[in-house]
Amino acid sequence: MRAVGYSVEAAIADLVDNSISASAARIDIKYDASDFPFIAILDNGRGMGPAELTNAMRLGSQDPGNERHPDDLGRFGLGLKTASLSQCRCFTVVSKKSGMISARCWDLDTIERLHEWRVVVPDSEQLASLPLMTKLEQCESGTLVVWQDLDRLVAGARNPQQEMTTKLSPLFEHLALVFHRYSAGEGGNTAIEIYVNSRKVPARDPYLRGNSFRQPLEGQVIRHERGDVLVTPVILPPVSHLNADEIEVAGGRDGLRGTQGFYVYRNRRLVIWGTWFRLVPKDEFYKLTRVQVDIPNSFDDLWALDIKKSAAYPPDAIRARLKDLIPHFAGVSRRTITHPGRKTGPKDFTALWQRIEPTHGAFRYEINSEHPAVKALSSRLTPADQGSLQALLGLVGDSLPFESIYADMSSDTHSSNSAGNLAALVEMAEELMTLTGFDVDQVLQIDPLIRYEHLHSKIKAELTIG
Repeated sequence: MRAVGYSVEAAIADLVDNSISASAARIDIKYDASDFPFIAILDNGRGMGPAELTNAMRLGSQDPGNERHPDDLGRFGLGLKTASLSQCRCFTVVSKKSGMISARCWDLDTIERLHEWRVVVPDSEQLASLPLMTKLEQCESGTLVVWQDLDRLVAGARNPQQEMTTKLSPLFEHLALVFHRYSAGEGGNTAIEIYVNSRKVPARDPYLRGNSFRQPLEGQVIRHERGDVLVTPVILPPVSHLNADEIEVAGGRDGLRGTQGFYVYRNRRLVIWGTWFRLVPKDEFYKLTRVQVDIPNSFDDLWALDIKKSAAYPPDAIRARLKDLIPHFAGVSRRTITHPGRKTGPKDFTALWQRIEPTHGAFRYEINSEHPAVKALSSRLTPADQGSLQALLGLVGDSLPFESIYADMSSDTHSSNSAGNLAALVEMAEELMTLTGFDVDQVLQIDPLIRYEHLHSKIKAELTIG
């Protein structure tokens, strides 16, 4: 069990998973090796009663085949135990719920002495000596995990404090990346605050949403009987448009080339990143490609998710579809590197069209109902008319003349009526302003006007004159 292969940052991240699953809004991580080395993780989640805590301390406390809540980050019921024992010989869990404080402890020395798996119930004196215990008592509810006897971290070290500092140096950035969607409060969710030795962990966004030179591409929904896989590709800006901090955030220790590829999330928690799953080799021309892949926890067995939740591999059906998409993603990255271009998107880019692949080998395009223009029109309609609008948009998608479009786009002189046509773009801007109620600056950030940023100043000038 102790040789599962956890790094200390992965082990701590596993405990953070438990805190998030317990609806914690704040997680405090503290470590120290000055006198009595320890690592402590405290959250203000819903906590556990005595029976719940006893069950949580059991090895394999849940069947991985059981259906779980969609937001549950657990898998085998092993994380708390395997993660903790991979780093220490003794760990204590103290939990507060409904005003009651319960505690349980696994101590490998006790197990060896008794020759049986017997959990220890700490007394009040032992609890009072635990770090962050006073802070737990002040919480309405929550859970505290304390690792002691850190034989895997500092045992035998001449300078325990320096050894712990060295081994925990990747922790801050690891948590910042793995939980960046939680720290950012994505999708209107309350942002979760994580602190390491009182230092707040930021959200390290690998897609650089704050840089308007990034290129969001049309996403895709891969349908499966177990649930939907959401694929959201992004092409990072060329290096010439990145500052030193952005290069560090996007590349980290492995650099931009090493972090290209798929970023797989399980319930918004980053599981594995910077890999093409051996579908294509990593290439200098593809180093700007980042593909966000969201999977539900109902896919755990299909994706071969391991105990550490730090490795996953797509099933054949999903893998084949991802492989088909790679040339499209990588092609844009190649062009961006070869011809560093202009800005193509702001923080929040909503494409008017989205690609849907209901079954392998089949695909269709739909008008995105989340597009501001569509949402604005729909909000003015009655429920019955909203249904009619969606039906009409479905017909538009179903009747898209792919063959004619392909023939036109294959021509050396292909162009659309609005591509680069200032008058057509001005007319489009006026229509969007009327439909959405947005001002000119806002509509210029809406697809398709966002695609013509080099003409934005001229569009604004024409609208001002008009």
